[in-house]
Amino acid sequence: GQSGRWSGGNKINYSACNWYKSSVAMNHFIGGKSGGSIYYKPIQCPTGYIMTGTRMYGIGDGVDEEHVDAYCCPFN
Repeated sequence: GQSGRWSGGNKINYSACNWYKSSVAMNHFIGGKSGGSIYYKPIQCPTGYIMTGTRMYGIGDGVDEEHVDAYCCPFN
């Protein structure tokens, strides 16, 4: 079963982490001031990486401009 603790054999290389953004990060949300066509902004880490953090920020005319980034670190 799932213990909540990762028990893999590989180690995470924290010195090689990077921010990744969704391919639709700059698209507008439906219902926002600027009009838009999406309800969510998916993002996943590249193969061989694990997500260790996220960030969200808004620019421009409010939260319609927000997007979420993933902080991804590779396994050694």
